[in-house]
Order: sequence, then C-alpha cells, then structure tokens
Amino acid sequence: MPSSWTLAAAAVTALAITATPALAADGKALFADKGCTACHGENARTPIQAGYPVLAGQNAAYVLQQLKDIKSGARANGQIPDTMKPVVADIAESDLGALADYLGTLGRFADVTAHGPADSPGRQLYLTKTCIACHGKEGNKPVMANYPYLAGQDKAYLLQQMKDIKAGLRKNGSVAAMQPVMHLVSEPEMEAIADYLSNVK
Repeated sequence: MPSSWTLAAAAVTALAITATPALAADGKALFADKGCTACHGENARTPIQAGYPVLAGQNAAYVLQQLKDIKSGARANGQIPDTMKPVVADIAESDLGALADYLGTLGRFADVTAHGPADSPGRQLYLTKTCIACHGKEGNKPVMANYPYLAGQDKAYLLQQMKDIKAGLRKNGSVAAMQPVMHLVSEPEMEAIADYLSNVK
C-alpha cells in the first residue's frame, strides 16, 4: 500500500501537470507560415504595394477583431474578400489571437513623441474634423484598445478606408461612430488627412 508521502507526492505532481498552461501558438511563426509576409512584408512594416496596411505595432485587440470580422464576413470591403478572407478562413481563433498579439509586440509605427509636418493642411483637418478625439494626438494615442493607431500607416490604405466608411462599404467594428464624421469630410480633405498621417515619423 502506498505511503501517505507517496500519495501526497503523486497529488502534487498531478496538480502541477494540470496547472501547466498549454503552449501558446507562436504568432511570429504563424505570420510566416500563413503567408502574411507575402503582402505585409517580413517585418509587417513593408507592404508589397500601396493600399496594403502596415500591421507592426497595431493594437492587438483591434487586429484580433478585424481578423475575426474578416473571417466571419462582417468586414468585406476592398480587397478583403479576395485576398484576406481565404487566408484566415481556416485559422483557429486561438491562432488569430496569437497573430494579433505578435503584431502588437513589434512596436508602433511611430512612438508617442513622433510629429508630422506642423504646417500640413492634413494636420489641421485631423484636429478640426475631430479625428483626434478617438485616435489621439498625431494618430498615435487611440483612446480605446480596439481603436487603431493611424500614425505611419500607408496613405492609400488610409484613404480607401475613409472612403469605404463614408460610402457604407465598411460596416464592422466601431465604424458606426466614424460614419457621421466622414460624411463631413470631402475626398480632397480625406486625401490631405491620409497624407499627413502617413508622414508622421
């Protein structure tokens, strides 16, 4: 018959095994294995063409929600149905979370002390059109974790998202809060804002 010490040791071992967390998915490996580098670049900062977003340093909560929305079809604007949806279709939600977390560790597009051109017309529009209220100074301090950083983002991508939000083609997430604002912004103004934000270094 096992001694009380042996039983106690077995219980501790069993507890240790059940308390050991499952190995987390490797977001960096997933980013490479799932082909994300093909469009967004090896460092997630160098998209292969204008109109593809910079992902490095983006809020993990925001990225995760976008990936889920793309997978479910809630976000289907622009090139997403043809390019992104097939990529994320078979990725488990836990792996989507690992991807989002990895991208969030890469560092922001620009740091909180970054500045865009002070005399930029887009900078003034960014302030007067109230973009600063949600995305923060220089597009680099969003007020909520599920709001995106905009500083240093690709200009063509920013412009297309603003157009799609205004036209009602992008409807997911917190876009409903942006639509009333975008209806007050003309296309030339959108272009100026996108140009300013893309040049925040």
